[in-house]
Amino acid sequence: MGRHDVMKSSVSNKIMFQILNFSIISVLILSTNSPALADMFKPSANQQTKLGDQAAAQVLRKYREVKDERADRFRQLGQRLVNALSPGERGPWKYQFHVIESKEVNAFALPGGQMFMFTGLLNRIHSNSELAAVTGHEMTHVRKEHWAKAYAGQQERQLGLGILLGIFRANNTLRIIGGVTESAYTLKYSRSEEDQADEGGLKNMVAAGYDPNGMIYLFHTLQQASKGDGSMPDFLSDHPLTTNRIKKTQQRIDAMNGIHSDADGAIKQTDRNDGKNQADDKDLNP
Repeated sequence: MGRHDVMKSSVSNKIMFQILNFSIISVLILSTNSPALADMFKPSANQQTKLGDQAAAQVLRKYREVKDERADRFRQLGQRLVNALSPGERGPWKYQFHVIESKEVNAFALPGGQMFMFTGLLNRIHSNSELAAVTGHEMTHVRKEHWAKAYAGQQERQLGLGILLGIFRANNTLRIIGGVTESAYTLKYSRSEEDQADEGGLKNMVAAGYDPNGMIYLFHTLQQASKGDGSMPDFLSDHPLTTNRIKKTQQRIDAMNGIHSDADGAIKQTDRNDGKNQADDKDLNP
């Protein structure tokens, strides 16, 4: 949301005084760092879905959607993950799964449940368990409302300007963010949110019957992609693959009697056919 110059020479002293008062009040409110204040700006589930649909339309205008067997497989896998969630975890979200043609090594989910898989990443993924790992991760961002919370925090920091524009309630959010749908797929998440998405995605894929080691294989695939031309995959620019992140995932898998981690958290290569939950873990790129 861009800043507007509200203090022009034509503004009366009375209005300027009111603006100054509003600015002071906003600073005082911000200093309380109240969770209720952030909640005031947090879009509702219905608003998140509407925003996600708007952003999805923009994505589909920019990229060509793939509608072959790869798209069918992605939708089937995504629906299997959705079905594995409890009713409480599933919530009000309307998940839709799209494959789009692009060399970008990337995937993202929009608020509300629209998810996009780039062929640049899909063509590098070797198995359904890897695909389930990245899909479950992105679905967790949706159901934990990470975008909405990040947006609410952003608006809280800009509260001074918000007051000047007469923005006081979350039910005005769609009007506010109508021109910033791009942020729905460019806003970066915190490391704690990425860790939460890893954990939630891992639990979801295991509940759906996929090999938990698929998340480790996914990390390895992303590392290999970064070695190709030396550039960082787009997915890693928003989802940093830190040593601690890998180590935590390995520890969670170890607790599920899966792969063991070494002292420094490096990825251990194991036979991809040894997983207990790989009955239908077909090779995506035969």
